[in-house]
Amino acid sequence: METDNQIFHEPRAYDSIDLWKDVTPEQWNDAAWQMKHSIRSVEQLKKVIKLSAFQASEIERTLAALRSQGKEPLRITPYYATLMDSDPFHPIMPMGEKPKKRLDPIFWQSVPTPANLLFPDTGVEGAMAEGSRSYGAAYQRYPNRLALFVAENTSCASYCVHCQRAKSLDGSVDVSRTEVDKGLFYIGSNRNINEVLVTGGDALMISRSRLQYILEELSRIPHLRAIRIATRVPVVLPMAITDELLDLIEISANRYNNGAEKYVYFMTHINHYHEITKDLAVAVKKIRKHGFTIRNQTVLLNHVNDYYKTLAETFRRMFWIGIHPYYLLQCHKERGIVHFITPVQVGKIYMKHLQGWISGVTMPRYAANVEGGGGKVLLMPSGHDTFNVGSNNEDQISESYATVTTWDGKELFNYEALGRATREEFEAAVKVMDEFIGRKGVFLPKVILVDQDGKHIETTNRLKLPIIEKLKKSALLGYDLFDNEMPITNPAEITNRLDEQFRNSKYSKQQ
Repeated sequence: METDNQIFHEPRAYDSIDLWKDVTPEQWNDAAWQMKHSIRSVEQLKKVIKLSAFQASEIERTLAALRSQGKEPLRITPYYATLMDSDPFHPIMPMGEKPKKRLDPIFWQSVPTPANLLFPDTGVEGAMAEGSRSYGAAYQRYPNRLALFVAENTSCASYCVHCQRAKSLDGSVDVSRTEVDKGLFYIGSNRNINEVLVTGGDALMISRSRLQYILEELSRIPHLRAIRIATRVPVVLPMAITDELLDLIEISANRYNNGAEKYVYFMTHINHYHEITKDLAVAVKKIRKHGFTIRNQTVLLNHVNDYYKTLAETFRRMFWIGIHPYYLLQCHKERGIVHFITPVQVGKIYMKHLQGWISGVTMPRYAANVEGGGGKVLLMPSGHDTFNVGSNNEDQISESYATVTTWDGKELFNYEALGRATREEFEAAVKVMDEFIGRKGVFLPKVILVDQDGKHIETTNRLKLPIIEKLKKSALLGYDLFDNEMPITNPAEITNRLDEQFRNSKYSKQQ
């Protein structure tokens, strides 16, 4: 195993960064100070990470374009910014992470780049739209549960570049008290609803009074059994997780409850193990001490975590600090984030090779959110060849489209997981990003190439699928090998060796 037993990513010392060199520890650990001093401009960003004049101007151009669309594209808490490498274009990464072909994963997630202006064609399906399936702030896809949107998308402490909602960062969207009340009314009127996801934006970024009101009203609904709170605050603003806040949640969720206690779950969002820090662990410990379970949804993101070692480290490290991996979600097709999408087949290969090599409880379900109310479709590969056809998802490149069956019996034919582009658009996009990054071979978007009539030609960057062998997996996961082939999985095979070592151990001498 790795000798240092590393769990936590070490942020940069904040007072070593020019922008915060005079900040006191009391200020740094104050959530209000963090929000007030969030990075909102390229000028601030230049004092935190290395940017050439050209890179800074390209980010500025991107921000201006997004703002012209009515979006607020940049907000990074100082804490979260310290998780970025000082030179995000040449990150320091361990073996198996391919640093020469990578940008810093926190940078990719939080700083808009020219890539967000590329590939506007998301294919034949429309974007997910909450308004088409909602009553007030309640958005429903399934018979027994729904999402209650209690905060604007712009409420988030830090903005995620890969945000998957159609209304992402749209400053014109408002969640009024009336909309929330209509949602609460609907939950109370539909006895099938036994589970509610309180979300936004970020459910923990609304006012304490609003949060208390919503939870107390939910506590009055007798058929409601569980409340899930969706938040990225523990990851991007861990100092905001206070005992005072957790006391409010614990009390309010059952204040007017006359039946069985409603259980509260925290649903968070970690995409890379660089987000797993000691500060996050402290926040998690506080949440768990109040009796709440924490589960996580990771999005499979090209250029961020679409590597075997990255996924393994992310899943097992979050489990080690008390967060249960829940879903690995296929990145949704939205305009501006197509370059984040990894082909489903690649995700299946990674999940197949994680099985057995990390514990089952650290293995999330791999799924895709389907547009038009289809909900989540499980993508997990199976080792059980029911029809004896000898198929293996590593034997050949799969099609970029598939027939999808949803939980409610709908069938979608030729469902495409990737965005589209003409060859000219693709080549122009790669040229733009190669110039921005300063080297080739880093920006490798996976898109469906189509002709001028929209006819499928091929999928880019898929000529070689990941090949993950036993020895490679052992090395990437840091396992010691037995007879240079596999880690020990059956101690009975080495009984004589173990007996000799046991006789020389403290356990034998104690007898």
